[in-house]
Amino acid sequence: AAIEEGKAIFHNIRNFVRFQLSTIAALSLITLSTVFHFPNPLNAMQILWINIIMDGPPAQSLGVEPVDHDVLKRPPRKVTDSMIDKRLIAHIVTSATVIVVGTLCVFYAEMSDGKVTPRDTTMTFTCFVFFDMFNALSCRSQTKFLFEIGLFSNRFFIVAVVLSIIGQLAVIYLPPLQYVFQTEALSAS
Repeated sequence: AAIEEGKAIFHNIRNFVRFQLSTIAALSLITLSTVFHFPNPLNAMQILWINIIMDGPPAQSLGVEPVDHDVLKRPPRKVTDSMIDKRLIAHIVTSATVIVVGTLCVFYAEMSDGKVTPRDTTMTFTCFVFFDMFNALSCRSQTKFLFEIGLFSNRFFIVAVVLSIIGQLAVIYLPPLQYVFQTEALSAS
């Protein structure tokens, strides 16, 4: 039981680290925009929202992911093995790249008239958040697909993601929060 718990804790920490380090996407997005003299796709409040509210609860809930029984079948890892290895770095870079490229594509598609409007930044902000939530889902396991581990197998994670999405909707649709985050209500048209 102790070995099982130790392995589970180690892998949950790796999943947490993978998700937290992939938040380099927000920094990369702003850095690329600044370096290439593009308009900033996100404002300061939106970046804070992403880093504190949208990333925090899902990341913490990754720490209580149920034990992956395949992990128990693996041989013990060497004490000298690093927590952050090449494979983990590759996952982080891939996730961050998908988030940044996807978000920039949405931003530039929205900014078709050459001017940055609240709708453009709201759409970009919301797409970034949803990319981030899907990234959190993919960080639940390093070896299995979501349908293999079960979407609802970690209730804390589901609650964290649902509350994050509700929070995002509030930022978009509640006038006091629209003012603070410089967003506007999005419609289907």
